[in-house]
Amino acid sequence: MKKSTRLASHWPMIYRFLLFIFLSSLLAAEEQELVVRLETDNRLTPVQLIPIEAAQSALPKDYVRQLEEVLRFDLGHNGATQLTDKPVFYRIACEVKEHHISVRLFSSDGEEDFRLGQQHLSGYLSEDRKIIHRIADAIHRALFGADGIASTRLLYTVRTVEEKTEYSEIWQSDYDGANAMQLTSRQAGYCITPGYVPHLPGKQAESFFYVSYKTGIPKVYIASLGEPIGRKMLTLSGNQLMPAINRQRDRIAFISDVTGNPDLFIQEFSPEKGGIGKPRHLFSARYATQGSPTFSPDGFRLAFVSNKGGSPRVYLMNIPPQGTPLKEIEPILVTKVNRENTAPCWSPDGTKLAYCSKTKGVRQIWVYDLLTGVERQLTDGPRNKENPSWASNSLHIVYNTSDAGNCELYLINLKQAKAVKITSGAGEKRFPSWEL
Repeated sequence: MKKSTRLASHWPMIYRFLLFIFLSSLLAAEEQELVVRLETDNRLTPVQLIPIEAAQSALPKDYVRQLEEVLRFDLGHNGATQLTDKPVFYRIACEVKEHHISVRLFSSDGEEDFRLGQQHLSGYLSEDRKIIHRIADAIHRALFGADGIASTRLLYTVRTVEEKTEYSEIWQSDYDGANAMQLTSRQAGYCITPGYVPHLPGKQAESFFYVSYKTGIPKVYIASLGEPIGRKMLTLSGNQLMPAINRQRDRIAFISDVTGNPDLFIQEFSPEKGGIGKPRHLFSARYATQGSPTFSPDGFRLAFVSNKGGSPRVYLMNIPPQGTPLKEIEPILVTKVNRENTAPCWSPDGTKLAYCSKTKGVRQIWVYDLLTGVERQLTDGPRNKENPSWASNSLHIVYNTSDAGNCELYLINLKQAKAVKITSGAGEKRFPSWEL
């Protein structure tokens, strides 16, 4: 959607939001920074993936090799196993016969520890990648008793400029960036900050929410993944930004300037009905801007950003009972190492916050341990990194770089320090959100 002149009257406030939260405006002064690098845990389980046997395959051998590369990526970046060509305790053998693939996991004593029966291959890479991802997750479950993340998905935005007109649409991909497909059309407006509506147990996400400038000012919308035609979630007037939905699927937190200041609000919510009742004004600070709320997994607490102390930092608060006066609400400061911190994301296991922190002039991804109170740096290097989002295993994080001409998505985990680029091509990719 073309940005219309209707944005002009709202732009000063909108610019204040985006500059503060997403672009991390320069501060007049910097505190001395203490950079502590996150220690990675290299205790990965070595596994040997034997080249896929394809002598009886009805599919081209080059195609089978592509499937093998998908499996190698999954096993090499799951944060649990380490691929090696040397004989080790665990060996994985795959065979393609006709249009089916079977998998066996052996231990060094020759005992078969796991077998996955024949899985049908369609011959279409977009579909067969999903089969391979499920195989990788099944191997992960057999080895470690927990689900892997290879079958999960990502939402993000792609910003393009055509003839001086800016567009931003929502896309979805597999966790490794493959199978990317556009969800929203330009009729949906200029879209930012998408997120999956938490799914019911045993199911995949069926809908997503986002902010759009379709009407000229930012509003929160919800849409089905199957038919991504958005409908407004909230009836509140004014600008609405940075929505977050709790895992219980019954509350939405967001930022609004309806009171004249960008403040934190919360409202009862239903995926079917949208906002229910009236929103609660949850936190305000004089002359301060609030932003980027994220729920704790139990839904009882919020982390968010405020510059009430002079610079944007991350705060924690218990969601107070209805009717609690605003002046009695005192959030707790958690980010103390660096002066400029934005975009917190609460890990699904409830023990960590990932966030963006300006470190020696560059925005890096940091992790705050809620159990120990320690802040640690996860990424380094010259490129700005923003908008971290946790995977369901509370181990992997996806984020976007944010430099002129280089806005791509990267995957990293707490056990393997090297980030992996998972997107490429035209457009600036931003605001990744992992399906939980």
